[in-house]
Amino acid sequence: MNKLQRILVTNDDGIAAPGLAVAERLAHQLADEVWTFAPAGNRSGTAQALSLQQSLPITQQGTRRYSVGGTPADCVMAALGGPWCEGLAFDLVLSGVNWGGNLSDSVMYSGTVGAALAAAHFELPAIALSQAFDGPSEIDFSVTEAWMAAVVEQLWPMRADHGCCWNVNFPYGAAEDVAGLRFTRQVGGMIRAPQVARSGGADYRLSFVRDPDAVTDPHADVVAIRQGFVSATPLIRERSDETRLAALGPGSELILGEAGR
Repeated sequence: MNKLQRILVTNDDGIAAPGLAVAERLAHQLADEVWTFAPAGNRSGTAQALSLQQSLPITQQGTRRYSVGGTPADCVMAALGGPWCEGLAFDLVLSGVNWGGNLSDSVMYSGTVGAALAAAHFELPAIALSQAFDGPSEIDFSVTEAWMAAVVEQLWPMRADHGCCWNVNFPYGAAEDVAGLRFTRQVGGMIRAPQVARSGGADYRLSFVRDPDAVTDPHADVVAIRQGFVSATPLIRERSDETRLAALGPGSELILGEAGR
């Protein structure tokens, strides 16, 4: 993989998150120039949300490094449309590294993945990077740091034939125990139920009841992680269910009758 000219780095855990520093180090290995636009604070679970009805504070934090008072997707839009990078083109967008896997049906909520999809909307190659863990663990990105450059080098030549947006998850454990890179699908079934708990007064905290073992599809991202593989799932920006649309007949029509009846 030849060195790239320019990479954009973002995340959803915030400008001070240790995983962002991991992604920035990778970006500096891969490109001559690295720009970082990351949320000012933790914006996990915001998917592709945009801050369209409020102002967006953007503060320079260093050379080519900015904090954004908005979502991960806001960060991508700010970099692509703001005056800071005017006239510049990015070769690749890296989002992460997220502490915690973005797997199964949690992918649709992920701000880490949302930033990558925001980049893909403009046909920019993008990779969401997440470090999975099993139960309460001290923050440890050693597996990601050991293998992420090799993973990006494998995925980069595939962008024309197999899509330009990838959701990559690294298994937790020892770096030498990684079994390889497996191409996977994003499936449902891991999130069992929403959970709302009182956190004080009229305040509540939303979470999910998750059961990773409920996912048994051998090609699922969750199963790959369980078996010690790095999981790489190709994503698309479109939401149409092409299989069901083909069964219905694209362009087919139904007569509704009279309105209100």
